Amino acid sequence: MKRTQLAAAVLLATGSVSAFAATYSVTPLPLQDTARNNFARSIDNSGKMLSVVQLEYNPPIDVEQLEEDTTFFDVNGDDLENEDDARQGVFTDADYSSIVNYLLANANAVTGQKLAPYRTYITDTQDISLVPGLDEVTEKFEDYTRSVEAIGRDSLNGNFIVGDSSGLVVLDPYENENGNTINYTYPESAQQGFVQTSGATKALPAVDTTAGGFSSARAINSNLQVAGFSTVSFQDSVDEAIESCADAELRGDQSEGRCLFTVYNGDFSVPRISSYYLNTSTNYLPGFVLLSEVNATIWQIDVNGDVISTDTYPLLFEPDEDDSAHYFTYAYDINNQGIAVGEGLTGDRITITRPNQSGLTESERVATVFRDGETIELLPREENIISQAIAINDENWVTGAVLRSRSDIARSRLFVYNLDTQEQKYPDGFFVSAGVTANAINNNNIVVGKADVEATTDTLRETAAFMYNIDTEEFLDLNDLVSCDNTYELIEAVDINDDNEIIANARIKTNSKYITGVDIINSSGETQLVDSIVAVKLTPLANGSVDDCEVPEDEQPFERSGASTGWLAFFGLFAAAFVRRRFRKQ
Repeated sequence: MKRTQLAAAVLLATGSVSAFAATYSVTPLPLQDTARNNFARSIDNSGKMLSVVQLEYNPPIDVEQLEEDTTFFDVNGDDLENEDDARQGVFTDADYSSIVNYLLANANAVTGQKLAPYRTYITDTQDISLVPGLDEVTEKFEDYTRSVEAIGRDSLNGNFIVGDSSGLVVLDPYENENGNTINYTYPESAQQGFVQTSGATKALPAVDTTAGGFSSARAINSNLQVAGFSTVSFQDSVDEAIESCADAELRGDQSEGRCLFTVYNGDFSVPRISSYYLNTSTNYLPGFVLLSEVNATIWQIDVNGDVISTDTYPLLFEPDEDDSAHYFTYAYDINNQGIAVGEGLTGDRITITRPNQSGLTESERVATVFRDGETIELLPREENIISQAIAINDENWVTGAVLRSRSDIARSRLFVYNLDTQEQKYPDGFFVSAGVTANAINNNNIVVGKADVEATTDTLRETAAFMYNIDTEEFLDLNDLVSCDNTYELIEAVDINDDNEIIANARIKTNSKYITGVDIINSSGETQLVDSIVAVKLTPLANGSVDDCEVPEDEQPFERSGASTGWLAFFGLFAAAFVRRRFRKQ
């Protein structure tokens, strides 16, 4: 179980964690009236924070497309509270929710309006501003289309924002061989990294832009270097597919644009090393990316966000000439010295036994450093099954995770490594076999992330936000450093700036709502509470004191049924939902 705040108070009183003698205040980001859930992404040294919202309230509905290009009314018309009004664009709360759920569930349909389930906002706890990615304002809605999934990942003083965006969804009318018009709708490109500055958004192009290419922007430093990765080459089969799309006879009875979409279509996600990964699986990579080589990429931009130069970092090995498998190097972070860190494939396969699994063969991945044009493996491979570097600070401390076996079961474990001294540490989490995920490190040598807090045999365990001080080697549960009457359960710390301000994800009970943001009232005239994830800012209190909290026996942690999954399943947080209320000792 989690340590009590009394234990944290003892540590603080002894001076062993003097850097954290202040407790933290908790402030929710002002996004709870914007969307059902919002997830922490980053906090910069100006205090500006990025948060990704899920299921945003009141999206615009194109009733014409809904009626003419989908089967919504044919299938669901009788179940609506007022079908006639809905066909005119006048919706009850329940009907509005039904329509939005239908559109989200049919995101891969060839026709019909597309809505993005996730968008990004930047905030300072007072004001919010949309980060639209590659979305555009249209006359039809007099606003953004909300068709573009934009994931902000890092910012520099709130003035430069980098992240990833899907392409703008286009309407492509096509008259088929039967004389019928099909209104195709699809994103006009694969995922693109972007930079936003001075209110303008610009794509960060891949090195190889075949069919538009693929790129991802993960971090930006004070020298305006953006670290990420992009396609550098494609197999011949991609060129052949593009040529087929350009040939009316070969592409079949569809538009050329829709045919090209089938070439670059697919969702992309990078799993942490705690998850099974095989570099031939479409569960993580679109076929388009599987037919490419992706390299860590550093874009040098100017103050206008324009790319001045682009550098890439090669694979860790040279594949055989006839090897057609997909390989990559990824950069996830970059410091002000221009040193980037991330991971790369070794070209080998290994067998790993994860919790509640038999041994499975997967791709070997290792933590890497990218500097002076070289890709360098970071950690001794013989000591770790696989590894992944996530962040680096200006003191050249690198943090991430390694996979090591305890009792033949592999779970992720925190590592910190100094590039200058080669000093390395592998601290335990809250207990010896705890899984630990590092997310960020600041220039005060403080690492934040999430860690298991209960030693169960479950695949998914309850997690808590942690803070690890490299210098003092203290590993603290952030829940122990906030007020006893705090109602937010801190489950993951996502980023920390040099003022030791932290952005974290917290779980809280909220009223179930329609897509309009209006509370759902059940047949008994009551609201229903559901688990929600919200981003919160943790601010150090200069002269604070640690509360001595007592948790009565009848308020001990208990297991709940899982709530609906969120963005990227939110790393399974909903599936292992626990809660604890804490009371100030009287």
